[in-house]
Amino acid sequence: MKFSLSKKLFLITFGLIFIVLIISMLFQILFFEDFYLSKKIKDLTRETTKFSEIYSYDISDYNNLKTALFRFEQETNSRIAIFSTDGQLKFLLNYNNSNSDDLHTLTSYFSELINDKSLINKVLNTDKAQASVFENKLSNTTKIGIVAPMSLNSKNDSIIVTVSSMQPIHEANVVIREFYIYLFLGFSVIGIFLSSVYANLISKPLVNINKVAKRMSSMDFTVKCEATSEDEIGNLAITLNFLSSTLKSTLDDLKLKNKKLEEDIEKERKLEEMRKDFVASVSHDLKTPIGIIEGYAEGLKDGIATGEDALLYLETIIDESHKMNRLVTNMLELSKLESGNLELIIEKFNILRLIRKLLKSFKLEFDSKNINIMLNTDLEYCYVIGDVFQLEQVITNLISNALKYTPNGNDVIIEVTCIDDLVNLSIENKGIHIPEEEIDNLYNKFYRIDKARNSSNNSNGLGLAIVKRILTLHESFYSLYNTENGVKFEFTLKKADDVELI
Repeated sequence: MKFSLSKKLFLITFGLIFIVLIISMLFQILFFEDFYLSKKIKDLTRETTKFSEIYSYDISDYNNLKTALFRFEQETNSRIAIFSTDGQLKFLLNYNNSNSDDLHTLTSYFSELINDKSLINKVLNTDKAQASVFENKLSNTTKIGIVAPMSLNSKNDSIIVTVSSMQPIHEANVVIREFYIYLFLGFSVIGIFLSSVYANLISKPLVNINKVAKRMSSMDFTVKCEATSEDEIGNLAITLNFLSSTLKSTLDDLKLKNKKLEEDIEKERKLEEMRKDFVASVSHDLKTPIGIIEGYAEGLKDGIATGEDALLYLETIIDESHKMNRLVTNMLELSKLESGNLELIIEKFNILRLIRKLLKSFKLEFDSKNINIMLNTDLEYCYVIGDVFQLEQVITNLISNALKYTPNGNDVIIEVTCIDDLVNLSIENKGIHIPEEEIDNLYNKFYRIDKARNSSNNSNGLGLAIVKRILTLHESFYSLYNTENGVKFEFTLKKADDVELI
């Protein structure tokens, strides 16, 4: 049968109490009477010898002797008498009819002793008291007798006889045996109560600690043990709480590191995908113009095209080489931006003048697609702080994207406004939307919504990646989002202090 800790402690504690009661009862039954008798004889012998030493040669005053005899009998619960060595009674306290039994007991005991010459000689010669247990024939009871020498007028001329009854010993033994029955019942009740209290006192905190340990094994480190004592159990509770806190801290740290590892793995996976996409994109974007150049060059070599056709072939070769040059230039530019080695040349300049210059350069291309491009601003001039060359590339890429992706006959709107110490610029092209899930991906290198990589729009997917890097270097806030009827890209630049117009 499986017992709990509290039951084991209860049974062990109650068992120990029960064993102690049984042992004490057996000791009382087997050894108490003998122990009591031995102790009684020893004490009575000592007191008799002491009395003899004190009052030898000092009985001139009978009243003092009478008082001493009375005190002796009261303290030792015995009767004492002084006899001569030939058996004559000399002193007996309160000798009358009421204590004639004591007189008979003393005289009969002395008569037996006086006939035992060896005992008397031993007492007188050794000057030491002797003890014996005898049966009183008159009362049919067992008595303890002590015989000791005493000097009244000369050395050892008298004998002290002390007699004590064994009856109190027998009575005490009987009473104690009966008392043990009630004592056993009382201690049984008390033992059950104390055992229960002791078992709960020890087992309850251990049970609580066990519950906390089970919760900890289930990875729940929020529970704590109550350390209410400063003993080993209290120290165990404190240690378990410390272990719980340490495991929780370690587990949280492992979770953070695991999360970071997962993020790093995901980042590595994305980088690998970007690398593969980069290789595929570069291969595709270079393979197409190279193939065209190769085909047209072979056509010229074989004399397939002559006259105006040959001129068209040459223009195609030059156009494709320009595409390749732009791709390589953009790749080098983006690589320089990402390396962190690019140093901006910061200066103050009029951003409106730069925008108007770029719009003039794109006018023919916008007109060819019947796209209406507008610059909306209430400002006559707007000076900003930045790298003119890099920001010109940003605006050029944004206008170029608007040109590529705006359907024919729609509008492109450029707005410039001032907000406190910032200048806000936005370019919105009407008539098209971008899927929301694709917007964040457009900043990635070589990413294009057109999965087929149709080269008809003359895009290599590097424009917004370059824009992002340049604006980040300028600490600009930028965003790309869909409007009600188009797509808008807006960004901020730091406004310059008022300067004189040049």
